[in-house]
Amino acid sequence: FREDIYGLKEGGKVTLTGVRIGRVERFFLGAAEQDAPVPILVEIDRRLVLRHMDETGNELFDSDGEFRDDVLPRIQGQLVQESFVTGIQYINLEYHSSQADANMTTRHGYPQIVTQASTMEQLSENLDPEYIGKQLTSLLKTANQRLEELNVIAIKDSFTSSSRQFDVFIDEFSKNFVPLGPKLGVASDEATKTMAELRKLSLALNKMLDPSSDFRFGFGETLREISASMKAIKKLAELLERNPQSIIRGKGEDQK
Repeated sequence: FREDIYGLKEGGKVTLTGVRIGRVERFFLGAAEQDAPVPILVEIDRRLVLRHMDETGNELFDSDGEFRDDVLPRIQGQLVQESFVTGIQYINLEYHSSQADANMTTRHGYPQIVTQASTMEQLSENLDPEYIGKQLTSLLKTANQRLEELNVIAIKDSFTSSSRQFDVFIDEFSKNFVPLGPKLGVASDEATKTMAELRKLSLALNKMLDPSSDFRFGFGETLREISASMKAIKKLAELLERNPQSIIRGKGEDQK
């Protein structure tokens, strides 16, 4: 297995589709590389196989309780977490009929079967908190860059210029058409109030997007805190993976 086997012990159970048929016999340690696979020898107990096997038309085992020659190359082993509290692991074997034919290789004089990543390993690969944190940090940088590229002053000046031109239009409109009726005068007053509110909005937008504004600072701090939290979650997950019993034992006492 090319993954942590902290919870797998000598004598641990070996199952076939969840039914116990053997035990972990021994480990083969010695590879210096950090990510080198750890060969594990499992013993199939034929007494358990004979107790549970179907004696008629059995496609996996022969009459002596041994795997058939064409079956063993299609057997895959996987580490299974029996308990997230105790951290105990065991090996489950499964038969994959669709697996392509392959010549059996040997290691340490024993047939070597194919292994697949455990469910925890697959989740760890697909859900990497540190990677998510890096993505959020990248988002922060991109957002800040885009905000800096946004020419708020030019937008504000253009907006203010347009509002002034509209004010001039309203004044001329009021002078020329208010005498025609009170409703036009009311409409003119409402339009003037609307433009005043829009000018306030323009000033607020300019203040909010300023590089020294509380909004920009708060946005950056929030994403940085999320990134730090993601790293902390990953460290906690690694701790529980190596010492799952600590969840019930606690930190423990200092050794003297």
